[in-house]
Amino acid sequence: METIPNLAGKTVLITGATDGIGKELGKLFAPTGAKLILHGRNPRRLSSAIEEISKETGNTDITPVLADFSSLDQVRAMAENVQKTTNRLHFLINNAGHYPNGKIITEDGFEQTLQVNYLSPFLLTVSLIPILTAKDQSRIVNLSSIGHRLVWHNIKDPQMKFFWRWVAYCRSKLLVIPATRELAEQLADTNITVNCIHPGIIRTKLIRMLPLSWGNSVHEGAKTVLNLATNPEFDHVSGKYLEKEKIVQASAIARSHKLQKSLWRVSLRWAGLNTSKATIKPK
Repeated sequence: METIPNLAGKTVLITGATDGIGKELGKLFAPTGAKLILHGRNPRRLSSAIEEISKETGNTDITPVLADFSSLDQVRAMAENVQKTTNRLHFLINNAGHYPNGKIITEDGFEQTLQVNYLSPFLLTVSLIPILTAKDQSRIVNLSSIGHRLVWHNIKDPQMKFFWRWVAYCRSKLLVIPATRELAEQLADTNITVNCIHPGIIRTKLIRMLPLSWGNSVHEGAKTVLNLATNPEFDHVSGKYLEKEKIVQASAIARSHKLQKSLWRVSLRWAGLNTSKATIKPK
């Protein structure tokens, strides 16, 4: 029997919660007593996911938030909406992801995979720091991928001139790691921890699009994310990369301090944030 943590009085935001790991995480968090804020971009699918989670778990304290991560304006509006919904966020699970059928340049001028998997979660996270900051602990969990080991970054080419969808996906997940490391450094004097995780090769839509016939269940993948978010073992762990439930070394480029600093500056600019402030200083 799986242990259910007691998160009564806590608030959890899960992005990309209409299917796959995101929806399964909703089902795992719901019995803990936490208030859930679930994100999706399709209102019908989000409503259906919330109804399914409520029926299976009995938790009706679930708030929907809508945003298409292909639009930075929608992400900004989502962040404002979340802050109107709650003045305290204890867990932010950046799960929303995209595996492209082809190359699309968003309305903001970025290759869509880069924006959905990296830039929009970056903007959302930075925007929500005020309600993550408190005397008690908050945790940010970013989903990355073991695929980051197969590629090199190219932050000077946010439109990806030479497009290959698998490379686009892996590059976006690569950037999650140095961004996580930098944010952890900046939040070192707070009670916010931030880590990233490869939850395993999971039988989600992404895997079904690849020539693979194996992989762990969505439930098993979601459990690894829940463990990182709630296990007391990680109370004082920040800036780490995990594969399943183990802290491991990311690739050399993902650990590059030079990339970490450069990426932070360019990400602020890409997201339309104040680039004159190189650091986050929670109130």
